[in-house]
Amino acid sequence: MKLARVCKHVSEEGLSILTLLDRYTGMYEYVPEDLLLRKAQLYEKALAREIETLKKLKLVEVHPTRAAYRITFLGLDCLALLDLVKRDVLSHMGPPIGTGKESVLYLAKTPLGSVVTVKFYKIGRVSFKKVVRTRDYLVDQSSWLEASKTSAEREYRALSVLSKQTGLVPKVFGWSRHAVVMEYVEGVDLCDYRSAEDPEGILKRILLTLRVAYLGAGIVHADLSEYNVVISIRDSTETPYIIDWPQYLSREDPRAGERLKIDVATLLKFFKRRYGVLLDLESAVKYVKGLLDGI
Repeated sequence: MKLARVCKHVSEEGLSILTLLDRYTGMYEYVPEDLLLRKAQLYEKALAREIETLKKLKLVEVHPTRAAYRITFLGLDCLALLDLVKRDVLSHMGPPIGTGKESVLYLAKTPLGSVVTVKFYKIGRVSFKKVVRTRDYLVDQSSWLEASKTSAEREYRALSVLSKQTGLVPKVFGWSRHAVVMEYVEGVDLCDYRSAEDPEGILKRILLTLRVAYLGAGIVHADLSEYNVVISIRDSTETPYIIDWPQYLSREDPRAGERLKIDVATLLKFFKRRYGVLLDLESAVKYVKGLLDGI
């Protein structure tokens, strides 16, 4: 069943229950039934009826041995979507357009008719150790749901600042829980882009964006590779957009210098291997840091 259609099957009482389960996710793995009864102000039969509906819709999970419940990612999707619609960030929800290790992407529209991407973070698709290797801000999170909310908030805040400094990151329209609404960038992932007309020009524009991020926004991407650059082609012009910013580091972070060098080295290695473009690593890093005027 489509996400928007699932949300339409949720009653006001069901929405109240989902909201409570979300609110107490950081405190309980499964929220006790007696707490829900008190907070939702429902009779036991009414709660049982709503829980059964939410369970059939796969919006909640029931503890195997006791009367306790927890919200699922799909349940969180509904809460985020309904909130974004209520705040006039979204008006129409479209089909899914991509699934990654940490997120699911949907097409959507704003009330003004802009086509946007809704990115639902689903942290936990890979092992915890692999996630925290580049997402060390998630170490203290109590659950994958809370980790996903943190990632969405960080990406929204990063893109809000960056989009004022450069046009080569997606603009953002809003954020709720684990969902970020951003500009839809139609293009090809750099990792799949093999027929570049001007690969050196693409690389230099990416480095310019990193420079703007470093000098203007004061942040480092900290996990950049050919997998989070999208090449958009308009009027025969190849434009690289840098995406996936939740793991960013402040320029003042002691780790920022090393992470920046790794970002740049990863890019240079890819462009050398794929396109034969050669740029000096130290010079490129100095350029991004503003220590050189050009490269």
